[in-house]
Amino acid sequence: MSANNKMIEPAGASTPPTIVVVGGGFSGAVTAVQLMRQSRSPLRVVLVNESGRMARGLAYGTHSNAHVLNVPAGNMSALAEDPEDFLRYCRWSDPLVQPQAFVSRRHYGAYLEALLSTAELASDGDVTLDRVTGRIDAIRLSGQGAELQLQDGSKLAADAVVLAFGHFAPHDPLSAQAVAEAGARYVGDPWRPGALAAIGPADDVLLVGAGLTAVDVALALHRGPRSGRLLAISRRGLAPQSHRPSGAVPGAIDGASLAAAMGDTVRGGLRALRAELRRASARGEDWRDVIGALRAHTPALWQRLSLADRARFLRHLRPHWDVARHRCAPQAHDRFTALQTADRLQLLAARLAEVRAVEGGLEVTLRPRGGGTLQRRRVQAIVNCTGPTSDLRRSGSLLIGQLLDTGLLCPDALGLGLLVDAQYRVIDRDGRAAERLRYIGPLLKAGAWEATAVPELRQHAQRLAQMLTSQC
Repeated sequence: MSANNKMIEPAGASTPPTIVVVGGGFSGAVTAVQLMRQSRSPLRVVLVNESGRMARGLAYGTHSNAHVLNVPAGNMSALAEDPEDFLRYCRWSDPLVQPQAFVSRRHYGAYLEALLSTAELASDGDVTLDRVTGRIDAIRLSGQGAELQLQDGSKLAADAVVLAFGHFAPHDPLSAQAVAEAGARYVGDPWRPGALAAIGPADDVLLVGAGLTAVDVALALHRGPRSGRLLAISRRGLAPQSHRPSGAVPGAIDGASLAAAMGDTVRGGLRALRAELRRASARGEDWRDVIGALRAHTPALWQRLSLADRARFLRHLRPHWDVARHRCAPQAHDRFTALQTADRLQLLAARLAEVRAVEGGLEVTLRPRGGGTLQRRRVQAIVNCTGPTSDLRRSGSLLIGQLLDTGLLCPDALGLGLLVDAQYRVIDRDGRAAERLRYIGPLLKAGAWEATAVPELRQHAQRLAQMLTSQC
């Protein structure tokens, strides 16, 4: 626990109810904000974050202005009840910011920090916020509440605990042998501070993965003059699509009717979606509006699918869905495309078969999609751009390991997250809901699929806070 943090007294009859939120990224910070905004009786909110960077997390902890949001400012309010909150924040410093603008992620992180501080100052003296810097290593539940043990041996007592962790660090797409062979020339986590600093401007670099992380890494490496070339590989060679600069056209597509026509199988859903895309194209409409119209209906679509069909979707269709649904800012897409046009970046549908250390760098062997002759390339570095993961069983977290070992958490069968009920109560391995242990964050996608972006997570934070404050 940080020296600046005070020890939290045990919860009990003489003290206000205590809710401990574990995780200080978007989900944790906004849940804390909503708890303070909604509570009408004495309440202590404790926000715990290992790094101490409250309201930042992986997505908004960047220091680079080159990393911009992948969603327009007009749709990035953290408050479900106030959709223009972030836009107003942007206009305090730049009155000309438009709803369709894509602003920097560091600016959004500053907004979340300000939102948290504003909620704390606005709450009356009966509702308090304690910020705790430290790592929670274990949680134990009892009929009276919960006890959380920190890495330094100190403990927190709570009446309820909200787990608000997000995605986990990317898994290595390389074999253990390839990682050892690459040594310091392999960047396993590009989001680690200073991870790309050792890559020189003349170095040729292999990016394993071609999604949004690859876009960020490519643009980060090209912030200054650069003579080295980039090669990005993925199973299908797909790159993220761009948002339309003018923004979506609301109501252009009847999402409810389309979702109903998609039925309850992957095959039928794909057939109906393709037919609607053809009709929209014939009418001169944008395919983005078709995908956008489905957004509110995606959880119901996902829940209608059998487990076998969900697995089939993940195996065959997820890469195509991701590039269409999770688009990047137009300016980032234009720069990424310009690198390809200028032959500074090549995109290839291939797998990495082998890595061998050679003088001055690495020799990588690539297996093109569909077979064919193996390709060998020389690079000076390899960067893992496969993106964050969500499999609890491979998280590397002591806390999650403890919760799995004691049966308090139950990962879903497809490694997308964890099981919760309609009240966000965590489901244990015996199928029981833990009243005092809840979860909010992108791992809700196990049950809802569409649960990783701000517009959905802010709704979840608002609903969860309503449930918790109504019980205090």
